[in-house]
Amino acid sequence: MLNLPFLKIASRRDLVEYDKNIVALDIGTEQLKSVLFSVNELGVDIKKISRVEQQQHAMKSGIIKNLDTVLENCRLAISELNDRLTQEEFPKSVVMGIAGEYIQGVSIVVNYQREENYEKEVTEKEERKILTQIEKKIEDSGKEDLSQRVGLTNEDIEILHITQTGLEIGGMPVDSLVGYKGRNVKLNFYASFAPKTYTEALKKVAAELKMDVLGIVSQPFAVARAYAGSSNKDFSAIFVDIGGGTTDIAIVEKGNVVETKMFAFGGRAFTKEISKVLDLKYRFAEQRKIKYSERELNKELARDVQKVVYPVAKLWMKTLSSAFTYCDDISSFPTDIYLCGGGALLPEIKEVMLEFPWKRYLPFPVVPRINFFTPEKLETIKDNSGDLRHISDITPASLAKFIYDTEVKK
Repeated sequence: MLNLPFLKIASRRDLVEYDKNIVALDIGTEQLKSVLFSVNELGVDIKKISRVEQQQHAMKSGIIKNLDTVLENCRLAISELNDRLTQEEFPKSVVMGIAGEYIQGVSIVVNYQREENYEKEVTEKEERKILTQIEKKIEDSGKEDLSQRVGLTNEDIEILHITQTGLEIGGMPVDSLVGYKGRNVKLNFYASFAPKTYTEALKKVAAELKMDVLGIVSQPFAVARAYAGSSNKDFSAIFVDIGGGTTDIAIVEKGNVVETKMFAFGGRAFTKEISKVLDLKYRFAEQRKIKYSERELNKELARDVQKVVYPVAKLWMKTLSSAFTYCDDISSFPTDIYLCGGGALLPEIKEVMLEFPWKRYLPFPVVPRINFFTPEKLETIKDNSGDLRHISDITPASLAKFIYDTEVKK
């Protein structure tokens, strides 16, 4: 967490028109998921969902490995979304998710004192001035912090987004400073950063698709903010998104995302082990894993898969526990954990989490409850596609919610 003595969130609402079609693109390791949606003052309207299986060589640990293959899959996904649309209805903008071990997020607490006229109400002009003073400081400090963590130079790092997550004046939580009196102002932000090599690959995809990039968004942050009520001051929880190549963690305390962690251990590790032990080609191992997760295998086949999957799940749990130990600013963890992503469907994931001695190794006040983040728990999202049914669709839907929050809700 950064504590700064002193952001202007660049308003980009003019880039988003109400009811215009937009694409949310989650380029996952095993599956490329895309959502056609629009936004208006009421929220997000999801119109269609596309899911394209990725080839094994396309991605590695959530990062694009073969750009040409990923591009072809993206074109296929956009073609599916555009089917039955007129040319005027084709989406021209895209919001893209990003994940991986080198994607860093930092919680920022900004304390600011109104030296003059603090007994008078804050005007819009003064609020803009306060935020403008903060912006440069956050950008410089955040880049410097990340460069020290991952060994990159400042020039190799790109700010993905700086999002205001909380605001107080005189100790009182408010939505805007305008109209309030007080000397002490406290602002909470969450800033996400990524190596430019990662973001440039995503921008190239968008350029090849001839689409404008509305944002490249840290996926765990988007997932945490999409849960209904997660920005409320009395809400605290941990979100664990298990994808094909990575597991993403976001920790919310009192309505603020205070930490995100990502590690390269997802569903692909389970598939590879099934392939090796049961002597199956990778694609057949993946199919068997999915059928096992959906409880569609006969008892004998299910038993064979279970014997392979359980030890891998135990190793995944150790890795998750290790990631928690690196959350330096968390003195006591929230006691609700929400799982999403296709990997969370493996029954052994919840099993090993229930077995794990949380209180012995980590600062949990009680044993955490393990829940699933299902689509009906998404906030301000209306599903007109009838196809938003899977916990693996939470991430692309969350990217759509991010656009609503930053471009409409404010």
